[in-house]
Amino acid sequence: MTSTSREERLERLEKLVETILYKLEQIESMLRSTGDPELMIAAELVSAFSLPATKSLEAASIVMDIMKKIKLPDPISRAIVEVMSTCEPLTISEITRRVRELRGKASRRIIRERLRILEEKQIVIQTGEKRRLYTLRRCLEKQ
Repeated sequence: MTSTSREERLERLEKLVETILYKLEQIESMLRSTGDPELMIAAELVSAFSLPATKSLEAASIVMDIMKKIKLPDPISRAIVEVMSTCEPLTISEITRRVRELRGKASRRIIRERLRILEEKQIVIQTGEKRRLYTLRRCLEKQ
């Protein structure tokens, strides 16, 4: 393979990536402009965690169901629910890391405190035997 053909392939790949990023930005912009809270949450999840659109819509639906049933007292609790809406069992450290990605900042101590409150409200369930894993009750009911 010649150097020129590699360079051409790299240029084509670069243009393709630019096109994909442009289209993703357009999709995110359209989702945000609707004003629909569920679509706005889906757009956040797509951009923060690179989730496929269908999975982020499912996750947003879970968040909206929980939000309708119980008022979340603060943005951190809401961010925790959004992060956990992918229905993966997560440790406190994983939840903290994802909340940071979503909000820009998060304290492990505060996340642990909010998880305890969400557990008392039966929104979150602690699972796992060897290490503490948390998941949304709604995700377990869905299975």
